[in-house]
Amino acid sequence: MKPSALPHRLLALCVAALCLTAGGAARAESQYGAGTGTITAQAKVNLSVTVPKLILLRVGAANTAVDTLRWSSALEIPAVPTPALADATNTGVDWNGAAPAASVATAAGADTLTVYAWTNAGTGTIHCALGAWNATGGPADANFTVTAEGTLPHPGANLGACASTAFPSNTVATGTWTYSLGGAPAGWRANTYTNTITYTAQGI
Repeated sequence: MKPSALPHRLLALCVAALCLTAGGAARAESQYGAGTGTITAQAKVNLSVTVPKLILLRVGAANTAVDTLRWSSALEIPAVPTPALADATNTGVDWNGAAPAASVATAAGADTLTVYAWTNAGTGTIHCALGAWNATGGPADANFTVTAEGTLPHPGANLGACASTAFPSNTVATGTWTYSLGGAPAGWRANTYTNTITYTAQGI
């Protein structure tokens, strides 16, 4: 390269750099101060922190299986209350012609669930939805009542009135939900009735 070409080469590089700056390339903020007294120069730096949203919900035992709440109906034959056996054929009984009395019992320890929820997305909400029963003729949705203890309320007093309830953010909400089955079991047709409750926690 000829010596006289070097200044032109540097000038071209400087012009290109200025064009990049003018075209929107990132550059730091800078100021200067000058004078005879106190002088200052400031520069700013923006800070940005991104926190992802997270929501957690656990209903039941500490595993990935779906808990099953179980009830069974018992029938007693009047006049002297005589329990109807689950497996009996041609068994003698002094029946007075009145309709049997029916009651509902839950399996030991199968009516209470431990629940947990947490979110950092503002106020969290939890909702429940009951699916379709596998058969008709059994208990109604509203026959299942739920009593909640702790800081995580059940979304509705019974499964026929599921509603959205709130729980605080950045704090573990926990409690126990106890399910009870009422209604008129004497009017239920013989069958095994199954359904599934879906609980949904949401944070906005």
